[in-house]
Amino acid sequence: MYGDHLETVCGCVVGGAGPAGMGMLFNALKSGAMPEMAREGLIIVDASADPGTGRLGEYNITANSVGDVFLDCLRDPALRDVFEPLEHSPAYWRIRRQAQSAPQLSDVAQLLAEASKRVLDFIVEHYGVKLWRSTTITEVVSDGDEYQVWVECEGRTRRIRCRSLVLNLGGRQDPQHLLHSLADQGLAIPPSAQIQSADELLRMNAVQLRNYFAPTLARNGRITVVGGSHSAFSMLENLADALEFAGLKEVTLVHRSPIRLFYESAEAATQAGYVFDPQQDVCPISGRINRSGGLRYRALDVGREALSCGRIGKTGVRVHLFQTENGPHAQFENARQALAESDVVVQCTGYQPRLPALNYAGGGAIDLLEVKGGLDSDPSGCPLDSNGQRLYGLHLFGLGAGLAVDPHLGSEASFDGRIYGVWQFHHHASGAVIDAVLARLQEPMFEPISLSRKLVPNREEHRMPFLWSALANAHS
Repeated sequence: MYGDHLETVCGCVVGGAGPAGMGMLFNALKSGAMPEMAREGLIIVDASADPGTGRLGEYNITANSVGDVFLDCLRDPALRDVFEPLEHSPAYWRIRRQAQSAPQLSDVAQLLAEASKRVLDFIVEHYGVKLWRSTTITEVVSDGDEYQVWVECEGRTRRIRCRSLVLNLGGRQDPQHLLHSLADQGLAIPPSAQIQSADELLRMNAVQLRNYFAPTLARNGRITVVGGSHSAFSMLENLADALEFAGLKEVTLVHRSPIRLFYESAEAATQAGYVFDPQQDVCPISGRINRSGGLRYRALDVGREALSCGRIGKTGVRVHLFQTENGPHAQFENARQALAESDVVVQCTGYQPRLPALNYAGGGAIDLLEVKGGLDSDPSGCPLDSNGQRLYGLHLFGLGAGLAVDPHLGSEASFDGRIYGVWQFHHHASGAVIDAVLARLQEPMFEPISLSRKLVPNREEHRMPFLWSALANAHS
């Protein structure tokens, strides 16, 4: 069901064809849900001219999963005909050669981009799915039993009306979010300090990092990284590798909770001498230690080195680790002093969702409730607004939104953040979203969406510038 040039009507809109959105489409195809999802019309909207991976390939870091985890996202009998040509792809073979080690995210992104193109071409041809490239979602209006999705493309504005909206437009790092988080702990960053997003710095190569930090190093300024996750330790390594010979001597890491390490099993953790809580730190599904919250692979190596000898990787750059919550009081005071003396503070404290304007049809903005690590949403990604009202039919589960720990997703009890990850996007996380979307499309409507409602209220059309069975299955 589609409409005219000003208004389009369909059952479901997928906003964002990055790792989360594509993960759901892969899962819908291999699970057999795609025909039903597309029956009333399915439109995929993405701002890129080449949808498929978002900005995944721009990061100069390794993945926090081994290569086989990404291959497992493509390895399903239902997808064999779609993906068989990928066995001739250089990206596929690069990942396959690193099946049991962590590949570069740029290689992962290239493989997923090739796979995504094949999936998008297939569902457009076989199921009548519409793919709107280079199209930006500017506003979402909740109007009774439907959502109005306003988009811009090539300087023109149009509206999509749908019953179900899956919205994963990526994440952003808001400096105010960091300032508020530190203030809650009784900590502050001086106005003179620069707050820099790790999301931006992790996209820089060594030359770009040296150019950016040259003024700070010239005046012996202090650099402090805030956070304790994979990105924080990847940031430490990138800074040390790029800046040691430019004069960097030390970096401070301020982290709220204890640094946790990931191990495949309790036996592996014990052999490594790692102390863990057998009740709180073990995933009941996989048996892994700190499955969601622990440092993995390259970040794990950097973290162990930092904890044991206060050095970053194999460099001579020192790192001081200060825990601010439930740690020694002296560490809190050291953290407070380090922040007060910092020239540059690097934010590695997670993401907030990148969202268009959200409004109710009757007036008033929609403010989504946030919790640690993402949005306060149910297992299918339906968020709550600031009044505690569930926005049924709206689903967010990607970067900046995430899903809470759930028995089907698997995680350790001690983890209180939100769950992300390419493998989860392609499997359990998107599976709950698919089930919810299909259930909503099957429900009788309070007022059926009709193409007769063609007038577009309160808007003017205007121009604006604008695999395979060769490898054993693995789970992340």
